[in-house]
Amino acid sequence: MKYGTVNLKDITVIHLKGDFDSVLNLLQGQVTSDCTLITQQLGQTSSLCNEKGFILCNFEIVFNQNKWLIIIEEDQKDVFLDEITKYLPFYRVSAELLSYKVIGFVKKKDQAMLPNEHLILSSDIATLSLLIDVDNDYLNGGGDLSIDHWCINRKIMGDHQIQLKETGKYRPHELGQHDTRVSFSKGCFKGQEIIARMEYLGKLKKETRLIVHSHEKEVSKFIIIGQSFKDKDKIFSSCLGKKDSFS
Repeated sequence: MKYGTVNLKDITVIHLKGDFDSVLNLLQGQVTSDCTLITQQLGQTSSLCNEKGFILCNFEIVFNQNKWLIIIEEDQKDVFLDEITKYLPFYRVSAELLSYKVIGFVKKKDQAMLPNEHLILSSDIATLSLLIDVDNDYLNGGGDLSIDHWCINRKIMGDHQIQLKETGKYRPHELGQHDTRVSFSKGCFKGQEIIARMEYLGKLKKETRLIVHSHEKEVSKFIIIGQSFKDKDKIFSSCLGKKDSFS
């Protein structure tokens, strides 16, 4: 793990505008996580899936200064908006893009949080959080972490995200997202029936793990999920393969 801060420049902030309960009810019926657990400083990793349980996009949800915000990669925002927009009128909710800066923090466990900072991932040794910089003046430079280090840290913490080109290709269990992005206790959401069947009745044949290697040819038997990132002479990849191929 590498600790520090990074300006997440390729992130879009979407404001779901409406009264608190309306937005909450909208999200609960669509996204994979349980949004009732979100607080002012506790955000969530989450996903949208289609009716067959395939992941359409990954993102974070935070409640910041009385606003429900979706924090998503710039190139995936249209996937989210296209899917959610058809439900907005039923809840009297609208969606607008905000020009907020988003700062990523990687901290040691139990390190204090700042106002407008939202925890999204936690392990025994580290936490990952997002600070919503409304005035865009918190971090003028790039921070002391690179984007690559931020993404590597997410992989180390078991969060294997898809890219735009992988929309609709994988279900949460294949990528380990059933542990990081899915609630099995909140009730129905799009794709929930198939995802729940995989959780309780299915036998998982493939899974995704982080592999650290020196050459791409070392993982040629795996499918690379998302993007690989380099740190010095090592390459960090989220690799999808048969369970027995990781032995």
